[in-house]
Amino acid sequence: MTHDADDTKTRLLDAAAELFAGRGYRHTPVRDICEQAGANIAAVNYHFGGKDKLHLAALEHARQRALREDPYPAGPPPTGPMPPEQRLRRHIRGMLGRCFASGPAAWYVNMILREMVDPTAALAHAIDGNIAPHQRRLEGIVAELLHADPSDPADPRPRDLACAIAAMALHYHHCRPALEYMHPEMPFDQQQAERLTDIIHRFAIAGIAGMAGDRV
Repeated sequence: MTHDADDTKTRLLDAAAELFAGRGYRHTPVRDICEQAGANIAAVNYHFGGKDKLHLAALEHARQRALREDPYPAGPPPTGPMPPEQRLRRHIRGMLGRCFASGPAAWYVNMILREMVDPTAALAHAIDGNIAPHQRRLEGIVAELLHADPSDPADPRPRDLACAIAAMALHYHHCRPALEYMHPEMPFDQQQAERLTDIIHRFAIAGIAGMAGDRV
């Protein structure tokens, strides 16, 4: 593949990720992607074999850009063994970092949100490749704090508490238009994400402690 072809492919991926994130898969014609990318409409079939495969490639491309460009992807790197309380905070900070990201760093989260509202074949790819591993990691941290077995089907506490923690963080992304309308003074930046991390972390630690002796 020539350098020109590489450049065209990258421009198509950037354009597709941005448009899919903003409009969703079904409301983004291939011609609009090619127009934004400055590419011939035949380039999608040439490089990707069609819109469906471009969608999957754009989802992975957006994930990689988020990893590179998120200013606070998972909290400060650990310098040694990290207790579960700190790992929980780091996980929460990573979620909020993605929820509060802007520009290309936000494409991936927005594409996933579109998939939740209007699923396509890309949803399974996103779940298997990103959502499920992150959720399992969070469930493992919660289980460690509970002194529970995360694989025990008779104990739903790690699953349910992990979902509740994720929901608190994701609320700021999914409900952002409502929050901006009700609280125009509220900033949506990484400093705010840092402050909210402390709040959610305190809620989470208290909730886990309150359920540590319970078995549903």
